Amino acid sequence: MSRVFRSAFVAILLLGLFAGGSMAQSSSSASSSASSSDGMVDVRLGGFVFEFGAHVALEFVLESDANCFVSGVVVEHLQLLDDQDGLIDEIVYEPPADIDGWLGQIRLMDPEGLPLPAGDYRLAVTTSVGTFRAEIEVADASQFQMLGRYSAEASVCGLSLRVYRMLTEEDAGSQVALRVGDRLMVVLEGNPTTGYEWSNTLTYEFATLEEIGESEFRPESNLAGAGGIVLFRYEAVRVGPQAFRFAYQRPWESVEPLELVEFSVDVY
Repeated sequence: MSRVFRSAFVAILLLGLFAGGSMAQSSSSASSSASSSDGMVDVRLGGFVFEFGAHVALEFVLESDANCFVSGVVVEHLQLLDDQDGLIDEIVYEPPADIDGWLGQIRLMDPEGLPLPAGDYRLAVTTSVGTFRAEIEVADASQFQMLGRYSAEASVCGLSLRVYRMLTEEDAGSQVALRVGDRLMVVLEGNPTTGYEWSNTLTYEFATLEEIGESEFRPESNLAGAGGIVLFRYEAVRVGPQAFRFAYQRPWESVEPLELVEFSVDVY
């Protein structure tokens, strides 16, 4: 990164820190910080709490009008670390993955496939421009109401990391816990070229979770007619329960859905 771009980076970095803010009274308090050394960034986010064995999704959001990186940014690897930076799990991307369309997925499990015990952990995403770290806490769902609200963000040159509690078809019938401010991502396999679509058939006038943007289809390849995954993003905006029922069906057919995925969320 040139000196000119590095100066622009520092200015936007500071703006991002002051704009991000933090709040919460939690054993895993919400916080954010960022620094730069030799043009490489070091961004840290705190305040995330997950249940035992939770599936976590991560993605980058880039504001095009604020980008000051000289070249495209790629993701090199994703690591799950303990509170002493000991490696628990690692995903290496070969070749490195462009941040546009990258979706990190990792389950909070130990090498033996057992849920991580209660405690503090880290998710570290190494990119071509530096490292983004998310400080997380694993806790029992019964403790969520005592852990405060999450509200921490940090943006570097218009680039920010988002962390989600992730649900898939494997989580059908489950009941998960979130806090106000937490994000949820639902990832379902589908193929719109067949005419089938995923939709959440339950709607609420005062929803506990509000959808972020529109659903997104990501094909698994560039081949015509390829299947892939459909992403639904939500943010918990108020305390209370909410049920979800995702149906996979052709909108014009009056028949039972080909697939049905149901789960419920309690927001504290």
